[in-house]
Amino acid sequence: MNRSDVILELQLVPELLKQAEAIYVDAVSELSWAKHQLLAKECEVIGDGLVTGKNEQQRQAEIWPYTKDLQEQVLRMEDAVEHTKVEFHFYKRKLENLQIIAKLMTIL
Repeated sequence: MNRSDVILELQLVPELLKQAEAIYVDAVSELSWAKHQLLAKECEVIGDGLVTGKNEQQRQAEIWPYTKDLQEQVLRMEDAVEHTKVEFHFYKRKLENLQIIAKLMTIL
């Protein structure tokens, strides 16, 4: 990697990092909203008297048919958050590495 490559990368990576961070923040926000919807549905089901189980396991089994789709959505969104976090941290490390390389090039 020569100096011009490093300079070019140092110019491009901050914008890529910004985009990855925005995508990550959006994914976290969407996950929070999905969890809120799931909780609201659980409260609705309980409030409607559809849950009569004597213990937590029975109650969860009774809630499941009403919340299955929302629970699957939350799981998918948790996966999406993890994938976007990987991308964000990749560009963050790349920028840090490029900065170190640039400093070393100025010393040598």
